[in-house]
Amino acid sequence: MTSQSPLADPASWNLVDEAYAERGIHFLHPYARDAIALAAPAADARVLDVACGPGTLALLVAPEVAHVAALDFAAAMIDRLRERADRAGIEVDARVGDGQDLPWPDAGFDAAFSMFGLIFFPDPARGLRELHRVLRPGGRAVVGSWIPFEQSHPLSMMFAALRDVVPELPFGRSTAPLGQPDEFTAALGAAGFTGVRVEAVTHEFRFADVDAFWSFNLRGNAPVALLHQRLAPERWQAFEQDVLARLRERFGAGEVVYDQTALLGLGVR
Repeated sequence: MTSQSPLADPASWNLVDEAYAERGIHFLHPYARDAIALAAPAADARVLDVACGPGTLALLVAPEVAHVAALDFAAAMIDRLRERADRAGIEVDARVGDGQDLPWPDAGFDAAFSMFGLIFFPDPARGLRELHRVLRPGGRAVVGSWIPFEQSHPLSMMFAALRDVVPELPFGRSTAPLGQPDEFTAALGAAGFTGVRVEAVTHEFRFADVDAFWSFNLRGNAPVALLHQRLAPERWQAFEQDVLARLRERFGAGEVVYDQTALLGLGVR
């Protein structure tokens, strides 16, 4: 995959594989469980997880179905998935590859997922068509996206500061890709899916304070980690001070608590 966006570059995600595997999975588990419930794969199902990261959904669903395959363009993420699967004694066919050109034949899966990954593909429509292609007739796909953040949302404040330094960042603006139900519904329909519906699911996030929130994002947020790597120390220090000042003005010295709503788009082949 190639794109001007840092989120469409595997190098960005290779920087945060460890933090994703250690803590990021905890925050994404509820959405993955929601997606699995929406697709409701049978016990004998063959399941695919595209843009799988370190295996958040793949390892959750694996004990419930017959076979799980997973793909991500970031090799470090696949390494983490394989390590976690080995420790848990779970078998997953985990591969490095392009979600816009899946290495599986037509009609090979009963369910397919892409949780917050396909939305950042250079060509999301192609990614949706690929999910449709590899599903058997009647198979279900579930794709995750995020609704727009309010201005006072901590991630909105962080990404606003980040865009001052990286203007091409596509995330944290008024609307994320597939971030509106009507747009999401139309995109799934255009890819050939029927029975389309888009559901909003909300979960609460908690951090002890602003420093804990920032520490997690420094290690586990791909654009932030990439910027940390690229900026000279004095420019990074200025950016970090800017972010922390915005967050402390909003949250003070106490706990950082906020809701985050995702959109889950379901389509049937």
